[in-house]
Amino acid sequence: MQASAWLSSHSGAHRMQVFLRTRRAALLLLALTNGLLLARADVGVGAKPIEGAEVLLDGSRQMLDEKWTYWEGPGFASALPIKWKVVDDPVNGGTCIQTDDPAAAGGKFGAADIVTKKQFRDFRLHVELLIANPGGNSGVYLQNRHEIQVLDGDYTSHGMGAVINESESPGYAYNGLGVWNSYDIVFRAARFKDGKRTEKARLTMYFNGQKVHRNFEVNQVWGGPRSGIDGGNDEGRGITDTPGGLKLQCEGHDVRYRNIWIRELDLVKPDTDFTEPLALASLIPASEKARSMFNGLDLSGWTGDAARWSAVNGMIRGANENRVPSSTYLFTAGSHRSFRMLFEVKQTVSPKHSTMHSAVAALGERFTDAGNNAFGFRGPLLMFCHDWGIWDAHRRNRVVPVGPGPEVERRGQWNQIEILVKGERLRFAANGREVFDFTDQPEQLKASPIGLQLHSNDQPQEYFFRSLLLSENPGDDLVTVRKP
Repeated sequence: MQASAWLSSHSGAHRMQVFLRTRRAALLLLALTNGLLLARADVGVGAKPIEGAEVLLDGSRQMLDEKWTYWEGPGFASALPIKWKVVDDPVNGGTCIQTDDPAAAGGKFGAADIVTKKQFRDFRLHVELLIANPGGNSGVYLQNRHEIQVLDGDYTSHGMGAVINESESPGYAYNGLGVWNSYDIVFRAARFKDGKRTEKARLTMYFNGQKVHRNFEVNQVWGGPRSGIDGGNDEGRGITDTPGGLKLQCEGHDVRYRNIWIRELDLVKPDTDFTEPLALASLIPASEKARSMFNGLDLSGWTGDAARWSAVNGMIRGANENRVPSSTYLFTAGSHRSFRMLFEVKQTVSPKHSTMHSAVAALGERFTDAGNNAFGFRGPLLMFCHDWGIWDAHRRNRVVPVGPGPEVERRGQWNQIEILVKGERLRFAANGREVFDFTDQPEQLKASPIGLQLHSNDQPQEYFFRSLLLSENPGDDLVTVRKP
């Protein structure tokens, strides 16, 4: 399957809502879907099974053989036992399942796909996947019919995270190669009367914690008879009232799966929309009362230059095409002194774009900077992407060196950042590794708004921010860094 040019992550895509709930609220609330009360579950990488869910894949050989088998479609060319391998999880340790079956070598479509022995109609599903190499290809088939594409490098309607050939690709939410990604889905099967389809299948999906498909109607099965149930029935349009298993596709690539769980539902109404908290929030101690900094829809609760900052596809976007005479910031409405801030950031990297760093501004003060910029800042800048450390803007300049930031940076991809400010101690972690631990002079720090930086620049630049969480009066430990 051919890769296509990257589509700009803010063009042509529907604006998707991402509601992040605090851990405290998440423990108290239930999500209401179609009048059916569902126990709380997180969305995103690391989400634990919802109450009443069945774990389908835990990375073990035992569960693979117990709950899965081959789908013996017209292209089937393998044989039991399943040849997919149990391999090491390259990120978190433990084991996962690799789509490595010699029968599918060279991309033989439908030769060695596996499907659950159990069949499903309506359900809540969580899948985690990792693509090891550029162009890696697999697929997650709902009811062994409707494919959610797994394909690195393709961001067309046939590409990463798309309801294949029907929706746009939400490639902007992709975490990239060599790291775990997650699909969280509520699926409602097609409905029938007297053997005729009266309501199409539909789904809502979060991709890495971002809501990317909402109540999306699925028209048909794509790919022909080798694709799955009904694939050869009226060119995939002849959907029948037959339940199907969850299928994972083998295309001869190194794609890995883990932490797959499902809960069966009975969705009376044709509505699959759901809202659940980000799994990342569960890392923050409940006593800190973490809250979302961004509603996923607009910049309510923030203030900044509207020509530079916007809400796009459940993300905050900071960008410029023309000259930025002085660094401009998107500020929170309130001021903060001791806090924990978690977020993910991605810098657009292209021949057109500058590689200038961004930063979180905090513990200083707003002021009017050069070019009549009403959104300037004087004080500590906790920097990331291309340059790292602390720069004390318009005062002391560099106060903390770069450190290991460049080693842990995932250039042009999503980076997870944690900032922990407690008293005069400022700590910073990126992608699970501490970058600096710095204790400043008390007189240099004060409560102020928190700002996201778009640096002064003569060249275009673009940053995206998502999954922004904030807690006050934090504990002592970085929650995204593993203890030895």
